[in-house]
Amino acid sequence: MLMHVCAPAELTSPTAYLSATIAADAEALAQTRRAVRGWLAASGLDEAADSAVLLMNELATNVQQHAPGPARLRLFLRPGMLRCEVLDTHRTLPVLVNAGADAERGRGLHLVDTLALCWGSVPAGRGKAVWFELPLPRAARETAAQ
Repeated sequence: MLMHVCAPAELTSPTAYLSATIAADAEALAQTRRAVRGWLAASGLDEAADSAVLLMNELATNVQQHAPGPARLRLFLRPGMLRCEVLDTHRTLPVLVNAGADAERGRGLHLVDTLALCWGSVPAGRGKAVWFELPLPRAARETAAQ
């Protein structure tokens, strides 16, 4: 079992914010992916959308598989940084594990660990928040700052 510990970037005030409920079904998750992609495009961050949507989808899929009820998605845009949080009502924190070659599951957090600058999880309310941070590409940072 692998443990991943890192500290989030300084939590300065966001320049933009998106919050949405993710219902516990596949169509709701597809709608959430479209909403995130649209919000990033409207923020001038098309370049960051593929990675952000992929990683958000991994966290939200974990919620659908392991936690009862809907989840809450929060995206924060800060200078040079995108932070994504998925909050649910299940108290068990995720653990990065080594999935066997034939395992059908267990690779999602490895994607997050590989692509995100930093990620982690913390108890939150009656459940937990799992988060990641992505640095914004240079062109996206310049567009977002305008």
